[in-house]
Amino acid sequence: MTPNMTNYYQRIKQQYQNRMEDSTELFQTVLSVADTIGLDQTLAYLEQCVIEKRLAWLDENLEKFNRTGNAVLDGYRLFYEVYLGVSVPADGEIVKQTDSQLITRWWNRCPTLDACQKLGLDTREFCRKAYHQPVQIFLAKLDPRLRFERNYEALRPHTAYCEEIITLEE
Repeated sequence: MTPNMTNYYQRIKQQYQNRMEDSTELFQTVLSVADTIGLDQTLAYLEQCVIEKRLAWLDENLEKFNRTGNAVLDGYRLFYEVYLGVSVPADGEIVKQTDSQLITRWWNRCPTLDACQKLGLDTREFCRKAYHQPVQIFLAKLDPRLRFERNYEALRPHTAYCEEIITLEE
C-alpha cells in the first residue's frame, strides 16, 4: 500500500472505530475518500476494518461459546444473538430452518440502513461491498462449511426486512 493509500485506509479505520450507533460520519468519510480513490477501493478498506474487528472479537469469544452440535444453529446464535445482539421475534423472524439452512428476515435498527437513508446511498451496494464478506469470514471461523448469503432483492429500504441465509455445505 502506498503512503497515500495507507492514509486513506487509516481515515476509514479511525472513523469506523470511533462510530457509536450512527454510521453517518463514517459513510461521509467513505464518500469523501471515494472522491479521490473511488468507491470500490474505499468500501474495500471499510470491509477490511469490519473483518479485523470481527476476527478480534472471535479471538476473544469463540472459545467461550457453547456449541449445540448444529453448525447452522451455532452460526445463527453466535453471529446474530451474541455478536449483533438481535433476536427473534423482537428483531426479526426465522422463515425457514433445517439442519442445513436457516433463512431469517430482520427489521431491527441498523446503522448502515440509517446512514444510507440519510445520505441517499444504496444499501445494496454498501452491504454487498463492505459487510457481506465479513459475515462469511466470521461464520467460516466457527465452521468452514458455513456459507452466508444475503438476498439483495429483499433488502431494506426496498422491502420491509433484510433477508439473510446461512447454509451448511457438505
